[in-house]
Amino acid sequence: MGTSISQSSPRKSSNWKRVLVCYEDNKLPDSRVVNEIWRAAETTEKGQLPISVEMKSANIYACYQAVSEASTFQEAIQSFNRTLAENKSNSILAEFARRVIPASFQSDNPPSHWTTNFFKEVTAYIVSRDASGYVGDSYRNKSVQELIAFKQVIAQRIDQTVGSGANEARSVNEWERLVDQTIAKLKNAR
Repeated sequence: MGTSISQSSPRKSSNWKRVLVCYEDNKLPDSRVVNEIWRAAETTEKGQLPISVEMKSANIYACYQAVSEASTFQEAIQSFNRTLAENKSNSILAEFARRVIPASFQSDNPPSHWTTNFFKEVTAYIVSRDASGYVGDSYRNKSVQELIAFKQVIAQRIDQTVGSGANEARSVNEWERLVDQTIAKLKNAR
């Protein structure tokens, strides 16, 4: 992705304030952190859409479909790249979708594994854009090593929540429902 500047979450939003409190208070369970991240990501602010809008887009579904139909990760990446070029569109979420293709082919069920990895990658991005500013003696993570461990715990929580249940979609409509169902699970994970 190069040396781009990370855009932090809207600090004035009460929904994002709850997420930021999760980075301060180590008494809040990891499941609560996941809940608050996805509740905030789905809440609309002026000029912003819920993250699910792009996650449910035809481009992201095209990536899922490429993984479903390909026999190798290289084939899936090539197919997805063609789709993006044809549509003349790309986004940070499309980059995350592409990034998790190779790891998805290390499982017996690449499409399901891709879905889980995609949600983990999006969550990791959300955590990374803010949590690094909450490291020190008065925060949940006292050091960079603790922050790295915290991110790994959050990824495991996403893996447990998204990885459980069916992750199959045969159409854009089914993909949209799958995204909605998965986000609902993440907003309420225990």
